[in-house]
Order: sequence, then structure tokens, then C-alpha cells
Amino acid sequence: MSIEDYRDNARRILDNLLNETPKADREQLLDAYADLLTQLYAHHSHQLLTEVIEDTRTRLDARLSPDPVRQTIAGVQTTIQDLWNSLWKG
Repeated sequence: MSIEDYRDNARRILDNLLNETPKADREQLLDAYADLLTQLYAHHSHQLLTEVIEDTRTRLDARLSPDPVRQTIAGVQTTIQDLWNSLWKG
């Protein structure tokens, strides 16, 4: 899931809005397409949350593993993610 996917889907929806017949009621079009964009946002948010939960579950399993190699790998992944987050937000 990426921001490009979301952008492409939103662009497709807005393109449909602009290509609707000029005789259509503006308020009905706005309501219909606002609903579509809301559904798109909900879908992508759910996908992102699912990916985060899966990643968290994998890391937690590795940290709780009795295998020291898996614990070390989990620690490195967390450090890299923290570094990436600080660069992305900073």
C-alpha cells in the first residue's frame, strides 16, 4: 500500500466527477463523490493499519523468541525503523 496507490485511486474518482454530464445535480455529485473518497480513505487506512499490526506481531514474536539471533534481528529492525521515522518526520 502506498501513497501513490491512494493518489491514483483518488485521481480516478475525481476524473469521473469532472466527466459527469453537466445536467447532473451538483450537490448529488458532490455527495456521491465525497462518499467514494471517504470509502477510499477508509480502505487504505485499514490496509495500512493491517500492515502495521502484522509487522508489530512479527517483531514481537521475534523479541519473545528464545533464539538470540531472532532477538538481535528484531532489535536491528526496530533501530532502522526508528531511524527512518526520525528522518521522515524530521
